[in-house]
Amino acid sequence: MKSIIVTGAAGNLGQAVVRRFAEDGHKIYAVLGLGENSRQFSETALAGRVHTQFLNLADETVSEGYVKNIIAVDPAVETAICIVGGWQPGGIAETTGYEIDKMISLNFTTAYNIVRPLMDYFERRGSGQFVFIGARPAINPAEGKSQLAYALSKSLVFRLAEIINDQGKFKNIRASVIIPSLLDTPQNRNAFPDAEAEEWVTPDVAAETIAFLLGATGENFRETVVKLYNQA
Repeated sequence: MKSIIVTGAAGNLGQAVVRRFAEDGHKIYAVLGLGENSRQFSETALAGRVHTQFLNLADETVSEGYVKNIIAVDPAVETAICIVGGWQPGGIAETTGYEIDKMISLNFTTAYNIVRPLMDYFERRGSGQFVFIGARPAINPAEGKSQLAYALSKSLVFRLAEIINDQGKFKNIRASVIIPSLLDTPQNRNAFPDAEAEEWVTPDVAAETIAFLLGATGENFRETVVKLYNQA
């Protein structure tokens, strides 16, 4: 049984990830944004395996305190799945520095504030793993040019994973990045009503992919980037 921190647990992908691992008997530390609904976990049969906490992950001190408290209570914590994120359209002409800072805070800082205290612990522990959610616009300039702030912020997630993998080499510490093309969620279906949603990636498929990477076979992978595009 693993002990896993999942940030962004209240979102569509976060819920699928929490459900997937809790059903397998793992202990989940689910981080929710302030004001989000925790009853989706507490009122289910999985409640005993899911421990929720409302947290502003953009706050470095608060995030560090949370991680240290979890480690003190449960030294078996070995995984963090960082899902918090958001999207911002606009090219160079439309994108202000404020919008870039906002996207970096949401898509990168929320992950880094979990990584920093956990990386220190994983190095002392002798093992650990991170899973991040990337974005195709961050590696495809043709898409990134129309969503600049989003693409730039997500590009930092890729660089963070590379640095973790280099620092964690020979220490059994690794980071993986999942890149969904477009998640099949109610929000995305409303935003793109004429699109072929069956060509997208469901949250359950993304959660299953993460489970594979954290499983016995996936443990052999290193420096992993998974392009989970389906037909989109």
